Amino acid sequence: MILAARSSWPDLGLLPLLPGGAIAGVGQALQLPVVFRIVLSEVPPARAGVGSGVMVTTQQASLALGVATLGSLFLALVPGMGMRDALVTTLLVQLAGVALTGVLSLRLPRTID
Repeated sequence: MILAARSSWPDLGLLPLLPGGAIAGVGQALQLPVVFRIVLSEVPPARAGVGSGVMVTTQQASLALGVATLGSLFLALVPGMGMRDALVTTLLVQLAGVALTGVLSLRLPRTID
């Protein structure tokens, strides 16, 4: 996405963004079921509904907070940097967050008892 924004600007369309979006979607599809399984493995079966509800609520709140944070960053950077550079900077910050999440995920348990 960063390469598409830098190379195709100002005529950035859907097609150049599609590969990056597809990679992000596949990555989430591979990661989220594993995270859910690990987190919910500690919830007693009688409370599985409550545990999954809390997990989904936390996920949705985190997504909303992430969108608000990155959107605010982008809008704060636009006046000084311009749209293209603000978008690239925001995407780099998002990439750093993904990398940090990947490193922190190494601390998750490897097996489920």
